[in-house]
Amino acid sequence: MLLLKETFLSLFPLYFYMAVGALLRRAKIVRPEDLPRLNALLFRSFLFFSLFNNVRGASFSGPESGRLLLFGGASILCLFALYMLLVPRFIREEKQCPVAIQAMYRSNFVLLGLAYAEQLCGPENVGPVSLLMSVVVPLFNLLAVFTFELLRGGRVKVGRVLLNIVKNPLIVASLLGALCALLNIRFPDYLDKPMKSLGAAATPFAMVLVGASLTVRSMAKNRTLVLGVSAGKLVLSPLLVVPLAVVLGFRDAALVGLMAATAAPTAVASVAMSYELGGDGELAAQIVATTTLISLVTMFLWILLLRGLGYC
Repeated sequence: MLLLKETFLSLFPLYFYMAVGALLRRAKIVRPEDLPRLNALLFRSFLFFSLFNNVRGASFSGPESGRLLLFGGASILCLFALYMLLVPRFIREEKQCPVAIQAMYRSNFVLLGLAYAEQLCGPENVGPVSLLMSVVVPLFNLLAVFTFELLRGGRVKVGRVLLNIVKNPLIVASLLGALCALLNIRFPDYLDKPMKSLGAAATPFAMVLVGASLTVRSMAKNRTLVLGVSAGKLVLSPLLVVPLAVVLGFRDAALVGLMAATAAPTAVASVAMSYELGGDGELAAQIVATTTLISLVTMFLWILLLRGLGYC
């Protein structure tokens, strides 16, 4: 009972931020049409500096970093391969199949990974999560394009895929942060402090937007399909990865990062990707909303389990 209380209290700030976002939407201070612009602001400013600050403060030396990056990347690739084999057997609709596959391996890791790691391990210990993002974020984008192009019989335009990855602000932040870390570049206080302040605003702002985007209306349509995909995303994916990560010795922030990369709800960006690449964008939005709501329970249970076993 004490562990349950401690876990809830450690995660309470995140739930509080989401509740504020839901209230802002209810009061029509934040409207649905505002969310795309606010998400762009989040990704291109607050999350950019948050990721940049964390990566430049992380250590790239030692075998642990290499093991984490290798295991994280391999895990996403294996989940992708598994769902590419299984999902088309159950979903025949051409526009829905790639949406479902993307939803099951692509998580809202950028928004929630750092947030959960900061709450559970402290802001000073989230370096492993930032390193993991430098591999996971490009993979998510690359595999999403492959998924849609392959399943609709098109030719994958590698140049366009690579260009979109390089232009991603989070990839740019990761690369610049890694460069600063490797070259031991330091900034004067008058520049360092405001960059850290902008980065510190990322978690509360991100969680407020998550709360503002929550809606139960989307759970009614395509209910069976949406719930099936949600089960794969929130239960099966982490069940395949997290126990193996524990066996291989990953602990604390590294384990929380791997858990969040697989157990977090489907990425919000998957909706725009679905519309752009000819998929069922409405289904993608329904999956995002449903997995986000259900993940409030499932991610809490995953964290409670890992903490109860003493792994984080």
